[in-house]
Amino acid sequence: MLKPVEMRELRIVTLDDHIDGVIKRIDALGSVHLTDIESFLEDWEGLIEPSKADAALIKSSELLARIDNLIALLRPQTEGKKSLKEMLFKAPGEEKGEKIKVEEIRLEEIEAEFGGLEHAVTTLISENERLKEELSGTKQLLEVLKTLEDFGVDLDFVGEHDFISVHAGKLPGMNIEELENTLEAVTGENHLVVSKGIVGGEEAFVVIVTLKKDKEEVNRALNRLDFEPWLPPEHIPDSTKDAIVEAEAGIERLESEIKDKEREIGEIRSEKYNDLLVMQEFAQIEESKAKVKVLFGKSERVRVIEGWTPKEKVEEVIEGINEETGGFSLVEVRKPKRDDLRVPSLLNNPRIVKPFESIVKMYGHPLYKDIDPTLITAIMFPLLFGLMFPDIGHGFFILLLGLALTRFTGLGKSMREMGIIIILCGLCSMVAGALFDEVFGFSPYTFELIETSIGGVTAPGWLTHWFDITWNPFEPIKDIEFFFVLTMLIGALHMGLGLFLNMANNFSDRNILGGIGGLVKIWCLFGALYFLLVLFGIKFIGLKPGIAIFIMLPILLLFGLKIVSELMHEEGGEHSNGGTKEKRAIMDYLIILIDGVIDALLENFFRFLANIVSYGRILALALCHAALIEVFILLTFMSLQINPVIGPVIAAVVFIFGTALVVILEAIMAGIHTIRLHFYEWFTKFYEGGGVEFSPFKFRGA
Repeated sequence: MLKPVEMRELRIVTLDDHIDGVIKRIDALGSVHLTDIESFLEDWEGLIEPSKADAALIKSSELLARIDNLIALLRPQTEGKKSLKEMLFKAPGEEKGEKIKVEEIRLEEIEAEFGGLEHAVTTLISENERLKEELSGTKQLLEVLKTLEDFGVDLDFVGEHDFISVHAGKLPGMNIEELENTLEAVTGENHLVVSKGIVGGEEAFVVIVTLKKDKEEVNRALNRLDFEPWLPPEHIPDSTKDAIVEAEAGIERLESEIKDKEREIGEIRSEKYNDLLVMQEFAQIEESKAKVKVLFGKSERVRVIEGWTPKEKVEEVIEGINEETGGFSLVEVRKPKRDDLRVPSLLNNPRIVKPFESIVKMYGHPLYKDIDPTLITAIMFPLLFGLMFPDIGHGFFILLLGLALTRFTGLGKSMREMGIIIILCGLCSMVAGALFDEVFGFSPYTFELIETSIGGVTAPGWLTHWFDITWNPFEPIKDIEFFFVLTMLIGALHMGLGLFLNMANNFSDRNILGGIGGLVKIWCLFGALYFLLVLFGIKFIGLKPGIAIFIMLPILLLFGLKIVSELMHEEGGEHSNGGTKEKRAIMDYLIILIDGVIDALLENFFRFLANIVSYGRILALALCHAALIEVFILLTFMSLQINPVIGPVIAAVVFIFGTALVVILEAIMAGIHTIRLHFYEWFTKFYEGGGVEFSPFKFRGA
């Protein structure tokens, strides 16, 4: 459980005629992670070459893109929308129906059938869009015609006449007053302006009548004021009333035609939508099949497949391949080294622990050689969160939020997993709250604070009774020194566990020097812890010469191990240059000595000091949580003194608002700092990350 699942490398050699069947069998097995043959070409010594994308891949990809586009056009508007009942009470898994079963059909047949359907649908949709655009234009025309009718203006009146010019069009409403003033300056009183605001906009429709001799000045003025001229369409009656009747008839006709087109589209949707999904499924399979072939090696008649599978699945895969090819295939199985970066890693954790894999993967997916920290993270993450957020009542709210995410949401697997993490964090907050005797911010210290801060005010007896009968070993605010020591001990133990895992990993890889170095680092870590305790004046046994040796000796050992490691390096001791050996210069040895000092002091001892102190954020967050909620509790009791009637109402609002603010703000901060302690103080001691996640080949997402 503390290591990724043991993998085996598979090399499958089969005839080119069997390759499609082998791909289908690998898909059915669902336990083979395929990889690019180019990573292994050196092992084949020119016997094979990488495959290249062929016409089948291009063809299937293009067809799939066209099918996806048509499905998007025909997708029912209600698809993807869920009712509140479905979102709250329907489990995500229940929404998934059975996968569409695709029979063996040639891609050419699918393309031919789809081509006709695509033409029919796109023609209908294009025609429908044209009709909608025409309908929109006709409605705008009708609005203008009704405005002209209100003005008592016929269409033949708009334009130039013997002595006057009539302008009609749109103008920003804020420019109407300026238009009046401008025309007054240009034409004197020889003009007429009537306007009406356009519904749903900031523009107005205006009709302007001026003398023809003022045409040029008026046009310049209108252009400057952002006037948008309107001209009557051709083939429209000169009478405004007749034009309105014609426009209304046109709107009725267009709406009827649009309904007919939409009905035809709806009929195609109901009859052919499922067929399109089948086509999509088939095209996806063909595209996946063509894509995966690019990963294979090939010669004139055979294909070579490289992949990985869990150790316990090897026999099942071999039997499946042999059955598919009738024995005309060769499957070579190899045990990879743990430090092979090409090997994908598969994590195998219990269901309750698995959600914490998401936290680990935020740092980086484990390498095949890494220790999987998920199990320990699942234990330590909620514990650290609870110590930063200690309150029975507030922890209960966190618990309820987690339950809601796991039970009452259809947002998907990731949200359900997050809900499990939140549930465990809420439980640990409640446990820590019980240890600190804190419920919704109330504690024995809170009651003392109320009595000393607000004269003559005491908490109700029913409220203090709980705290009279509960166990209260310590409080963060009153026991700061003890709590700080506790956080440093937690930090040292947490980091010590990481160093122990690193030491175990080195010994398992037969890196004896690295394993010994890991053991000395653990010694150095606890020496740094003791140094901090003495530095902060917390003396259990005093800084005696023996303890000085306890602190200094691991530093000296780390220094020596670093020197030995450098000298044992493949280029250490002596340099090789064209077959001759060159001894190191004095400067080389000096650099090694300096490097040893830096490694022992800066990279280990002083870094351990900083890391241990960093765990003091547990105390800081606990104090911040207690202090912030106590502020709102004081404001609550102060509000009670305002007025016997309105005081309790204000107090309730203050307390509810304060509780909500503290729960949201402090829970987020505690979560962020818990993640930080794992990423920067713990993972850096043993965990590398950056591995390839095991992803078995499937035509469709499993």
